[in-house]
Amino acid sequence: MRVITASLLVEAVTELSKSSPLVKAKDVFAWCQRNGVDYQGEGLLHQALWDADRDEARGQRRLLRFKSGECKQSRVGWTVIARGPKARDAAARLGWDEMFWNGDQWEWLHGPHPKAVPPVGPAPVREESAWG
Repeated sequence: MRVITASLLVEAVTELSKSSPLVKAKDVFAWCQRNGVDYQGEGLLHQALWDADRDEARGQRRLLRFKSGECKQSRVGWTVIARGPKARDAAARLGWDEMFWNGDQWEWLHGPHPKAVPPVGPAPVREESAWG
């Protein structure tokens, strides 16, 4: 069985992003199982996948990465750079934030998501304190 590499991770995300702009880690796990690729590796849980992700970030940087929260149980997802705008929209709807590679590690910059513009309608009636 092959162990996942940065190139295989990009291959998985590229294939999976044809049906969804934001590819979640669980989808990559399923892709690996279908294609005889080991995403576990030796050591910690899913170590081979995280090593491949880090190698990709240090190398050609063909993927964008997203995360759902600060804790270790947070969900992680990717997209190919060409699908970035659609993936950012999908991530915002889920409350996920994009992660940025600082050259050494991933940084999760949690910030407010843009709010939907309220529908335009009649102006609200102001309170009139002078009413007797």
